[in-house]
Amino acid sequence: MLISYKWLQEILGSDPGVEAVTSALGRGGLEVDRVTHVGAALRPVVLASVVATRPHPSKKGLTLVRVDAGGAASPDIEVVCGASNVPAPGAGTFVCYAPVGAQVLDRNGALVTLTEKAVAGVTSAGMLCAEDELGLGSSHEGLLLLEGGRPGQSLLDWEPRLEDWIIELSVTPNRPDALGHLGVARDVAAVLGVPFQPPSVPAPARAAGAGGDGAQAVPAAVEVLAKERCPRYAGQIIEGVRVGPSPLWARVRLSRLGVRPITNIVDATNLVMLERGQPLHAFDLDTLRLPITIRTARPGEAFVALDGQKLSLGEDDLVIADAERVVALAGVIGGADSGVTATTRRVFLESAYFEPRGIRRSARRYGFHTEASHRFEREVDLSGIPAARDRATAVIGEVAGGAAAGEPIDAYVAPRAPRRLTLRLPRYRRIIGNDAPERTREILATLGIAVVEAGGDQLLVEVPAHRPDIVEEIDLIEEVARVAGYDQIPSRLPRVAAAPAGARGDYRLRRRVRQICTGLGLHEAVTYSFLSPQELKAARYEVEPLLRLVNPLSEEKSVMRPSLVPGLLTVAQRSQRYNVPRVRLFEVSQVFLPRQGGSGSADGAVERPPVDEPTRLTVLLLGPRDSYLSPPEDVDFYDGKGVVAAVLSEIAGNAAVGLDLEGEPPPWAHPKKGARVTVEGRAVGHVAELHPDVRDALELTSGAVVAEIDLAAAVQAYRAPVAAKPSRFPAMRHDVALLLSLDVPAGQVLELLRTTAGEFCEKVELFDRYRGSELPGGTHSLAFALWFRSAERTLTDDEVDRWTKAAVDAAKARFGAQQR
Repeated sequence: MLISYKWLQEILGSDPGVEAVTSALGRGGLEVDRVTHVGAALRPVVLASVVATRPHPSKKGLTLVRVDAGGAASPDIEVVCGASNVPAPGAGTFVCYAPVGAQVLDRNGALVTLTEKAVAGVTSAGMLCAEDELGLGSSHEGLLLLEGGRPGQSLLDWEPRLEDWIIELSVTPNRPDALGHLGVARDVAAVLGVPFQPPSVPAPARAAGAGGDGAQAVPAAVEVLAKERCPRYAGQIIEGVRVGPSPLWARVRLSRLGVRPITNIVDATNLVMLERGQPLHAFDLDTLRLPITIRTARPGEAFVALDGQKLSLGEDDLVIADAERVVALAGVIGGADSGVTATTRRVFLESAYFEPRGIRRSARRYGFHTEASHRFEREVDLSGIPAARDRATAVIGEVAGGAAAGEPIDAYVAPRAPRRLTLRLPRYRRIIGNDAPERTREILATLGIAVVEAGGDQLLVEVPAHRPDIVEEIDLIEEVARVAGYDQIPSRLPRVAAAPAGARGDYRLRRRVRQICTGLGLHEAVTYSFLSPQELKAARYEVEPLLRLVNPLSEEKSVMRPSLVPGLLTVAQRSQRYNVPRVRLFEVSQVFLPRQGGSGSADGAVERPPVDEPTRLTVLLLGPRDSYLSPPEDVDFYDGKGVVAAVLSEIAGNAAVGLDLEGEPPPWAHPKKGARVTVEGRAVGHVAELHPDVRDALELTSGAVVAEIDLAAAVQAYRAPVAAKPSRFPAMRHDVALLLSLDVPAGQVLELLRTTAGEFCEKVELFDRYRGSELPGGTHSLAFALWFRSAERTLTDDEVDRWTKAAVDAAKARFGAQQR
């Protein structure tokens, strides 16, 4: 947002100084990015009257102009000029004379210092200037001609507003009041502690006979049908205008504030917008077919915007329409065939409040970002609609002539009561750590927040409509604190009561899981909560059943993630492109899943969002595993299994962790190289190598394995370790090698051996797998170690042999195993 210091001066009615104003803005929370001093080079430029002219003796197209520049130079000064609009002597029109030593702009916009030089043999002491050479516009068609003043008068004395300081502010979206000079001036006055009285807006001048028989029935000419989208609509007919260029000061002020001057009518509406933050629009009344209606568009309704774009509107678009067609996309842009032109003599001026979210949707839908939509999207002052209309009517009368005709319109169809809040001074003290300043009531009054009732240690206030960001007591506390100055808040150590050791709940679990994963050599990743449809499709997810954002920032971040896997895969893909072949990542965060059935109240209202947000741990291993004495090999399923086992052994305690080969794998998982992870028989996640289609879609050239665990489900199955007195008797180990078919799962064999080897079998381990040409086809040899121990005595070899044989016989009977 660009702010004119001279304009702030006019509103404040005082001159606090540029440095004081910028300091106050920064202290009050409006960040100042830059301050630019403009127009200072105009000080030597003076008004001059033309005394005589004659053609250049040797150069066609040039004129020798003798000017009276008052005390700045001799009346006999002669300047070489190439402009075609040199006024005749005695015409009463002044030109701008820049003497030797003055600085002007060249064609490239660079400052150059004038020197006395010869032009085609004739010496020219200075020059007569065009608009662009003085930095006051872009026109180079002729000299800048001025009315009024006297010869020798400095251009800056003739119009002081031509010198200014332009302040560039960073305005956050919650401060729409700072999108106008009036709101910024109010903040400056509050911080500096100077009196502030908003400029009054007198009733505009009215045309002779306005409201009589010749006037149109204006009050009946507007109908608001979309009352929720447009709670207030004001208007005024202005007759007798003359469309043309605006005065110099207006054109310069608009240009310096980033708004292109167009015509005096349009410039007047833009000036009021920059002053009060309220966008306005001027229609050529003679192009309208009354009545004017504010409604939503019909499906496919045609509209041609001011910039020539042809739009097909939808039912969600709010429009301004006359009896025949749409004349404006409300709050965004006007129509091409109803705008002000050079022949306009009667204007219908619009000042309105449009619901912010609807304007935002329409602006994004059609790719518009106008000065008007920028302000309407952030919410304008509902109570200031008529004042902005009257102010614009007065400015139009000043720069384009004309006067108000007929009664003004103010269709306030959905009145809103002012918001009232209570500011408790003891709570201010608890929040800020200091007593509220003595000038609290003065601060509130300057900000436009009226104190309705004061009693004891609290204030009942009424929040003005220009501050939609103040909705709770905490907002009032912040307002007083920021204006009083954060630097005035004393630094004190807080009184912190002792708390139970450690964090609680989900945070504690997350922290523990992070410690485990980093201890395993993994690196934590933090990915976006939103994904693009392309990322989801690459991971083989269907987009339709997922949670899509209604108003996404971009298509790349339009779907809420149902899994952490797609985000980590994108990181892995990027790492591989940057020649980082070995990736070891984990992420602990929420995913977002549509809740089946949702929960609601008796009247059908949803009590909470129908979204489940489980916390998950996702691990991604990509590229070669660590190897020092053997050729490098890519990671596979067993690497992921090892990570899962290490994590669950810590967070699930003594609960039994298993792998289930049955069940539907997630979309990203290889159908044959993965398994469901179970804790105490309950599924808590999946570990698998990547599906070949996913690898191809992401162009991954290395092996990759992914594990995804629902942490809440894993923790719910937690079984605390049970302390047991260790046996003082030695364990005995028997090794057994079994020849088995390749389609027999090793886990099932291991579990059978453990359960049939008797009560003294302490554990069974698989320690070797062998495949060789001497073995029958389709078989392999699995070697198991069976450990036996008694707490009461030393076991004998005969006992261990008998129990081992029982286990082997059971494997033979169930799986057709052969002992080797």
